[in-house]
Amino acid sequence: MTEQPYVRRIYAALAGRDPGQTGFLQTLESLYESLAPWLEERPQCEAAGLLERLGEPERTALFPVIWTDDLGRVRHSRGFHIRYTAALGPCRCCLALRPGMDLSAAKALALDISLCRALAGLPLGGGLAGADLAPAGLSDGESRRFCEGFMAGLYPLLDRDFRPSQWAGQVPRRELDYLTGAYQRVGAITGRGEGDGRAPGPMSRAQAVGSGLCRFAQCALQRRSGQRMEGQRVLISGAGAAAVWAGETAARMGALPVALGDDAGCLYAAGGLPLALLRNMIREPGLPLLLWAIRSPGVEYRPGPVLWDIPADVVFLCGGTARLGSAAARRLVTHRPLGVFEGAFQAVTARAARIFADGGLYAPAIAAGAGGQAALAEPDGTADRWEADRRLRAAMEDICQTAWEESERWGRPGDLLLGARIAAAAPIADALIRKGI
Repeated sequence: MTEQPYVRRIYAALAGRDPGQTGFLQTLESLYESLAPWLEERPQCEAAGLLERLGEPERTALFPVIWTDDLGRVRHSRGFHIRYTAALGPCRCCLALRPGMDLSAAKALALDISLCRALAGLPLGGGLAGADLAPAGLSDGESRRFCEGFMAGLYPLLDRDFRPSQWAGQVPRRELDYLTGAYQRVGAITGRGEGDGRAPGPMSRAQAVGSGLCRFAQCALQRRSGQRMEGQRVLISGAGAAAVWAGETAARMGALPVALGDDAGCLYAAGGLPLALLRNMIREPGLPLLLWAIRSPGVEYRPGPVLWDIPADVVFLCGGTARLGSAAARRLVTHRPLGVFEGAFQAVTARAARIFADGGLYAPAIAAGAGGQAALAEPDGTADRWEADRRLRAAMEDICQTAWEESERWGRPGDLLLGARIAAAAPIADALIRKGI
C-alpha cells in the first residue's frame, strides 16, 4: 500500500468498517494505489471526498429471490442491486447471475462498471443487478420461476426508463426472455413500463466486447513495440459469446487463435483455430467444446485447467475460469506474452493484475471493455454493422491513447493499469466537484 496519507486513512477506515468484504477491499486497495500519485496533484479531490465516494455505492439493496424447483421445493436465493456514483449521469445497471455472488463481489463489479463508463466518456453511472445463482443448469420451468422471483424483488428498485433489452448479451437468451416477460407482467399490473421498447442494434454486446478487445490489443501492441495482431498466437480464456467473437475477430485480423476454453477444457490447434469453426460456434452457441473438436479435423480437445500452460503471444481474459490468481499469473508470464488483455470484469485478482503490469503490457477490463460500452451507447440503433464496427475501432483507439498518455504523464509509459484508472477517475472527480455532490 502506498504511503500517501489520504489513501491510507480512507482505506483503513473502509477496511475497518467492512472487514469481511475481502474481494471489494482488494479492488479498492489496487485502485487507490494507482490513484495515489494523481491525488498528490489534485488536493481538491480530498476536499470533495473522492476516495470515500469511490469506496461506497450510492445505493445498496439486498432482496430475497424465492422460487420453486421442479419437485415443488421452495428455494431461496439472494438478489443484489448496486448503484454507484451518478455524478456523470443515470446509473444503467448491468446484470450478473453467478453462483457464489456476494455483496463484496457485487460492489467490486459495480465499481469497475462505473470506471469503465467514465473512461469511455459515457454520460452514465455504473450499476449492477445480480443474484447468487446461475440459471444455466436449471430446467425451463425452474429458470422461468427463478426469473419471475428475481424480477419481483428487483422491479421496485429499477429506474422508470429501464428496459430488459439493455441486458442483451449478458445472460442467455432463455433467461432474457423470461426476465422480459416478468418485467412486462409486473409493469402491466403497476401501469409502468409495459413494453420493452428498444430495437436491437447492429452489434451485440458480446460482439462489441470480443471485437473491441482485439482492436484495443492492436492499438496497444503498435504503441508498445510497433507490432500488429497479424501472425501473433492468441490464447483466449472463456468459451462464451464474447470469447468466441474475440477469436473470430483475431483470426480475421491475421492472428492465430491457438487455444480457447475454460477450467473444464479447451480447444487447441497449433496452426490456429479455423475461422469457419469460430463462426459456427457463434451461430450455434452453448455446444460442448468436445463436440466442436470432434467436428473439426486438426482441432484437439484438451480436458482440465491446462490453458495457462499453452505458450502464446497475446492473451485475452474473457471469463470462463475461476478468478485468476497470482500463481496462475506467474505460470502465464513464463511464456513472455507480448500483452495480456482483460475482457471480463474481475477476471483476475489485484495481485495477478500487478504481476501482469510489472511483467509487460497489461490492460484491465475497464479499458479493454470500455470500447464495447461506447459502441453500444447509440440510442437510435440506426447504424448498420459497418458503421458500428467503425465506431468500435475509433472508440478503442481513443481509449488506448488516453490510457497510454496518462501512463506516460505519470512516469510509467505502457502501464495501462495505472493510466486507465487515472483516466477513469478524473471525469468522476471533476463531476463531483463541479456539481457539489
